[in-house]
Amino acid sequence: MTQTMLHGALAGGRRPDWIRVPMAAPTVWMATADGLVSLDLIAVERAANGERQGWTLTGDEARYAAQVMFQRGLSYSVIATRVGLSGSTIRDWFPEQTVTLDPRLARPRPSKPKPKRKPKPVVRCGTMQGYRRHHRRQDPPCDPCREAKRLADRYYAAHGTYVGAPEVAV
Repeated sequence: MTQTMLHGALAGGRRPDWIRVPMAAPTVWMATADGLVSLDLIAVERAANGERQGWTLTGDEARYAAQVMFQRGLSYSVIATRVGLSGSTIRDWFPEQTVTLDPRLARPRPSKPKPKRKPKPVVRCGTMQGYRRHHRRQDPPCDPCREAKRLADRYYAAHGTYVGAPEVAV
């Protein structure tokens, strides 16, 4: 069979470096332990070559594509990205393909220090924040907080902000 070159690609839209999926028809039925499954081999071939964008493979198509890519010698991370699954799923499907790393090659991971939390400011009664705390806790406000709320509302009416509102001494 001769293939003519068209603008750097082979006939049929295939590039010379593509991973070819053996296909006699674009859609085939495959017998599995769960029964018959339908595979779209064009989708499998496009995913194997990194052309999967905006669509997903079925589980059976993803497994078949991963099997084809393992035969071509691609790594877990590349296969997982191309079929759209996690690396742990690929490792679960193909445990025989796992490569145990020499522990001497492992890089130590720096431990992330826990972020320091800023201490919350103490909310005192006799302030607008104290009144809001009573309201948030759904308990009746005390007299100093009620008076602070009245003063703050007057201040807001005059200045348009609660910032700088007077507080009641407790």
